[in-house]
Amino acid sequence: MGSKVLLPDARFRSPTAVEGKADMRDENIYSSLVIGHGAAGQQKVFTVPQGQAIPRLVGSGIAPTAAHLLTHSELTTNLTKAGEAGSALGDFSVRAIGINFESGYYDSAGALNTYGMGQQEVNETLSKTFFQFKIAGKKQIEGATFMFPASGGAFGSIATTENSVTVSQVSNGWPGAVRRLKLPILVARTDTIEGVFGIASSASLAFSVTTGVGQCSLVWVNLWSLVKGDVR
Repeated sequence: MGSKVLLPDARFRSPTAVEGKADMRDENIYSSLVIGHGAAGQQKVFTVPQGQAIPRLVGSGIAPTAAHLLTHSELTTNLTKAGEAGSALGDFSVRAIGINFESGYYDSAGALNTYGMGQQEVNETLSKTFFQFKIAGKKQIEGATFMFPASGGAFGSIATTENSVTVSQVSNGWPGAVRRLKLPILVARTDTIEGVFGIASSASLAFSVTTGVGQCSLVWVNLWSLVKGDVR
């Protein structure tokens, strides 16, 4: 007996698509938010498309200035429709979920760059945050952020020469060891997609920079997916 593919019923199709045909591809479906010092509460991902401001979860008076942290582009999401895959992507099934933290880099003196996470930021985030994934308003999976390891990213250590300090390049778990799902989550192109990234009640994030840019950093949520798109 051959293997079967589990995908949503494609009852909705663009009128400009070829009737009765579909193409299949292995795809990343992803969205992001920016977090920074003093962040508290919750923020959503997958609800803002390319070309609009990246959602933020930061403290009072904290604001990112790096250009890539301001507006959604192909770097931060591949949704072109707010909260839906639409005909641009199609119907899909999620087989794994990974949450990536933007890595900060260190100069030769061991000083952290003005964006991206160092040891303090990563451990604060892992200690205090959670993630929920909802389709059409129904919760499909949830857990602490560390339960959804990174899809990829920098990993290892950096030895500086000027002060003989070794600085670790830390990550949300071992890159590539994402949360794999035994039962795929099915998403139709018209379903509302909603990810909730939140911080534990009464808690806030304490980053290494406490004013200005507040060490603002990207958090990506990546859905490893099998996509059934329209043929044109």
